[in-house]
Amino acid sequence: MIAPMKFVTLVVLRDDREQVLQALQKSGCLMLCEREGAVRADAEAAEALRRMEKLIADIKPYKPKKGLFAENPQVESATFDTPQAEDLQTAEKLEELLSALAQNTQRCKQLADTIRTLEPWETLSEPVEALRDTVYTRFTIGRIPIAKRAELQSLCEQNDVHLQAVSQDETSAYVILAQFASDPPVSLSEIGFEAVTLPLQTGLVFRALADARGQLEETQALADRQTKELQTLAESTDAPFLLCEQYRAQSDLEDAPFLQTTETAILEGWTPEKRLKDLEKAVQSVTEIYDLSARDPEEGEDVPIELQNNHVVSQFEGITNMFSVPQYGGYDPNAVMAPWYWLIFGMMMGDAGYGLLMAVLILILKKLMKPKGETAKLMQVLLYSSVTTILCGVLFGSYFGETWHPILFSPLDDPVKMLIVTLGIGVAHIFTGLIVQIVNQCRAHHFADAIFDQVSWMLVIGGICLIFLKPARTVGIILAAVGAGIILCTAGRAKKGVVGKITGGLVGLYGITNYLSDILSYSRILALSLATGVVGMVMNMLAGMIQGSVIGFILSLLIYIVGHVFNLVLGLLSAYVHDCRLQYIEFYGKFYDGGGRLFKPLSINPKYIQIKENGGN
Repeated sequence: MIAPMKFVTLVVLRDDREQVLQALQKSGCLMLCEREGAVRADAEAAEALRRMEKLIADIKPYKPKKGLFAENPQVESATFDTPQAEDLQTAEKLEELLSALAQNTQRCKQLADTIRTLEPWETLSEPVEALRDTVYTRFTIGRIPIAKRAELQSLCEQNDVHLQAVSQDETSAYVILAQFASDPPVSLSEIGFEAVTLPLQTGLVFRALADARGQLEETQALADRQTKELQTLAESTDAPFLLCEQYRAQSDLEDAPFLQTTETAILEGWTPEKRLKDLEKAVQSVTEIYDLSARDPEEGEDVPIELQNNHVVSQFEGITNMFSVPQYGGYDPNAVMAPWYWLIFGMMMGDAGYGLLMAVLILILKKLMKPKGETAKLMQVLLYSSVTTILCGVLFGSYFGETWHPILFSPLDDPVKMLIVTLGIGVAHIFTGLIVQIVNQCRAHHFADAIFDQVSWMLVIGGICLIFLKPARTVGIILAAVGAGIILCTAGRAKKGVVGKITGGLVGLYGITNYLSDILSYSRILALSLATGVVGMVMNMLAGMIQGSVIGFILSLLIYIVGHVFNLVLGLLSAYVHDCRLQYIEFYGKFYDGGGRLFKPLSINPKYIQIKENGGN
């Protein structure tokens, strides 16, 4: 169900505003809303938050990878409010190390580039300044593909150019060309000549190389020491993560909208009625001077909603929220949807062995991962669904793809019966949606709409189903005819004129194709059930084919484990997706509008740490 909400107006002294907001953030009771004229505090923490998020990203390569089931570090709530000087110093030290390491890494890259450029000219006996152009001589240094060296030699001889070969590697020859300054320049680009500019102004190349190599070795050693220091510090501290969450909480406080007068600050927002006392206690914990008033929502207001269901149903709320959140004052479909989702999921898996394996694996994962929030709810949904998977597996006699003493029948041996069952489930599921809509319309005193738009279709569909049962065929024809007559006469009631009403009635009656399509969609239950069984049976056959020896038996165990785990994961993914689809389209399409928004109070929602109360979790 949807919890009743109250609109709260809280007036406090301007000097108390920050403390009050901190108390409200810890209590998580108030979802602030922005009114015209609202202001915000200076966004000082936002920049610090961006800085810490960048630091976390930068030190990630230097921290050891967290294990799959590693928990976030825990922090006492009493030490969370204010960043500690020690943590700030650690963060600054990490930033300094990262900056210095980046500079040295860039310096190593520059030196390596210099060395690569100079190495081909290491044997050059003349100093670099001797290769500068003079009044009478022009020098050109560069490289040419080895295959073009003969062409260069010929071209130089033809144009009276002196050619000096300095060195060569696998692909290129490095040369110096000298010619009279009065002679026209020789075009060398056509034969692949590439001019080179040495990163050296004076001196001998081999000395510059020795100096660059020494600098590179020294700089690389320094970078290695900084890397080790960075790894040690990053591994031993969680300061950036704690500071990030502290600045995130401060940033949320700074972003909180409020109205203000000369002496007061006014906070407005929504809170669940049952948490109104908790909100007041939070305010009283920091100030005695305040004024708190609460009222019911007014018509037309965009009221956030908080769902209030029992423990079992609440685990399925995320499925509805992925589709659309209920509107305030509307209908919460989770209590009706949850049993159907639970049943259909079990039918889609339909194997007792897989159901038992699901339960064991999920319990182990919950113990190791200690999931929270929506992840914990999803795991709980899968754990609940393992029960229906086991029950359906027993009824249909499916155990890891093998059929053994089915109580009802085996879908693999009698798929037609399974198809009939799944279509029957589809009719019942759709009827449930129509009944919910009937109840909603009756509550709104739209009794005629309930009969004309919902009951009529139940008569038509129910009548068609009874036609296939010989003893009830006459009753089915009568019910279908009555339902069709109601639709024909009333579907166009909103149209103007006789022609419009008749046309509307015929178009409304054509809606039977949509209902038949919806019912046929439930055949996917049969398809997924058969797929799970067939893949499991194939894995068993493959394993059995190689069990003629000890090695074959060992390999067959590997096939059993890998094959059935793969089949289980594939089945879980398929069942989850297709079960959601049946709820969203075939079921919710009959009565549910959604369009609401969830209650998201001002609160502390850490990503990298866990906050525990003093003296306990």
